[in-house]
Amino acid sequence: MVADALIYHPTYAKLLRFLDTTPKREKSFRLVAYLSRFLSYYLYRTGYSKQVVDTFKTLKAQVTFLRKGMRFLKPLHHFEAASKAFDNKLMDPVLQQTTVIRNLGYAGYLTIDGFIFVKMLGLVDSKRWSKASTWASRFWLLGLVAGVINSLRSYQINTIKLKASDSDEKIDVKDVKSKLFKAKRKLIWDLLDTFIALNSLDYLHFTEGDVGLAGTITSVMGLRDLWAAT
Repeated sequence: MVADALIYHPTYAKLLRFLDTTPKREKSFRLVAYLSRFLSYYLYRTGYSKQVVDTFKTLKAQVTFLRKGMRFLKPLHHFEAASKAFDNKLMDPVLQQTTVIRNLGYAGYLTIDGFIFVKMLGLVDSKRWSKASTWASRFWLLGLVAGVINSLRSYQINTIKLKASDSDEKIDVKDVKSKLFKAKRKLIWDLLDTFIALNSLDYLHFTEGDVGLAGTITSVMGLRDLWAAT
């Protein structure tokens, strides 16, 4: 039967495993949020009715609220990652320091995001922490800048290794090239998210469509990694 073929298909089983964890569902909602942000602007610019545009704006707001709930207490993960990187004395100093700063930046961002979630639930006066969103974006930007430096340093280290592979047979060329690809990919990813953070802080003034498109791209990149790891 068609239903049996679908249910027992390996891809369907993988999809169930993929959606069975909160981080992966949260990243899926991130894609929906940024895609809705892009579509609301695009549909507005192309002359669609206010009702259609508002549908996507509402979807973005509701999904963003759900994401905040899913990320609650996630800072603990980044505090742990920062602590492990700090204790790793064998790591390259630049990679070590930027890994620590990146995770502390993300931890600060998500901690403040948790306070914003509490406000949205109505448990705290909405007038309190009026600049919480601004500070959250600042911490996110700090983490992203550290990530950019980390990727550049990783690229530099592995470029040197690749050049040395001609005279050193012990160097795994395939592994070095893989690390170079990952460094370049992560650099593009962090630069796109930096673009979003700079716009949220009003350092840049691009359109909602531009920000939504950048977020859609990085969301797809993140989901692709999670899917591959499932």
